Amino acid sequence: MAHRPGHRTGGGSRRGQFGRSQGGASDPQGNRYRDMGGVAGGYGERSGGLDLSGLGGLMGGRGSYAGFSEDDLKRQLEYDKMVWERSTPDVTGVGGQVRWDRDKNMVTSTLSPENQAIYNAMIERQKMFGEQATNMAGGGWEDAQQKRFDQMRAMYKDSDALEQQQRLAREQATGASSTGRYWGARAEGDVRDQRNLGLMNTAFLQSQALIDSDLERERGAVNMMGDLGSIANSMVVTPTPNTAGNMANVSTASTNWADALAMDALKKQQGKSKFWNSILGGISGGMFT
Repeated sequence: MAHRPGHRTGGGSRRGQFGRSQGGASDPQGNRYRDMGGVAGGYGERSGGLDLSGLGGLMGGRGSYAGFSEDDLKRQLEYDKMVWERSTPDVTGVGGQVRWDRDKNMVTSTLSPENQAIYNAMIERQKMFGEQATNMAGGGWEDAQQKRFDQMRAMYKDSDALEQQQRLAREQATGASSTGRYWGARAEGDVRDQRNLGLMNTAFLQSQALIDSDLERERGAVNMMGDLGSIANSMVVTPTPNTAGNMANVSTASTNWADALAMDALKKQQGKSKFWNSILGGISGGMFT
């Protein structure tokens, strides 16, 4: 059989056979590439194709060390909560109680029902005495002064009437002239006027004292409210919150977790680069060499 230069029948047969076994390539210009495609297909037939699902830990998520760090942070936060709760217990005393609320970051102190009733009564008394002081200072003291003056003057009513009858009897017995009776009545009136002036001054001072008395009673009610409130408020000091009890460990755990996440992110990136370099490097070496 004649052979043309550059053409080998046997070689063509082998190449064709190789092409069929590796992917059925017969194009002389693209035979080699098709052969590699056939090789890839062959791998797929043997292993079900290139399975990249196993790279999930490399492509996304975080490594186990970051997971351990996160667990440690959560555990330290639980310890911190335990320290807080143990250092801020609810307290119930004879006259009141204290309740701590970590979620709202607040503490509430309350009185016992008996003390709360007294406290409420003091509020009403404070209002009453305060209103009375306001009314007295606004002009009510004048009515109080008049009322007090009349009260004190009324105490002398009977004795004044008796003295007047005794004076008239003496004047009748002595045959006093009209002038003598005038001066007798005048002297009696002067005594009463002098006394009434003193009574008026006393009534004025007492009416002003009523204002001060109402203010003092109002102040006393407020002070009693404060004294009652201190029964429950003093309990807030008893369980002193130790908020810094475990914060150092929490801070360390948080930093470790952040470092672990950063390290895992770097490893992921490096792993991706190595993976694709190995894939592309292998293909390049097989295709172009």
